[in-house]
Amino acid sequence: MSNPDIISHGEFVLGYENGSLGCSVSVLLTLRLFLTGRIRAKKILINLLFWSLGFLLLIASSVIAFLKLPFIWALLCTAITLAFYASAFFYSFGALVLSTALANEDFYKIATAERALWIYSDDERNLPKLQNDQN
Repeated sequence: MSNPDIISHGEFVLGYENGSLGCSVSVLLTLRLFLTGRIRAKKILINLLFWSLGFLLLIASSVIAFLKLPFIWALLCTAITLAFYASAFFYSFGALVLSTALANEDFYKIATAERALWIYSDDERNLPKLQNDQN
């Protein structure tokens, strides 16, 4: 399943280090690929284990909050904590997928073939030109 539009791993690493390439990670798709067994990177497994333990801790603290605090305060604290947890998880997991793709060529090939990692050119030629209005 080779796609001629996908650049090689070496070109990706070089372009990313030089700043001429950018990328976008689909965290939910990567999680689905991991849960279905398509991705077996040990680094990702360990990271997901820690995030799962953190989520269990979040659930336990929410239960304690609902038992000890008024309902509105417990609900508000749980919603805020869950929002922070989710945003930190997506940011951290995206960075982990990117670093794994930079270090592991096999993971890079799977991630790009399954569209979990999107690569785009980050040069200034595709930015709109600003016109100088001089009087």
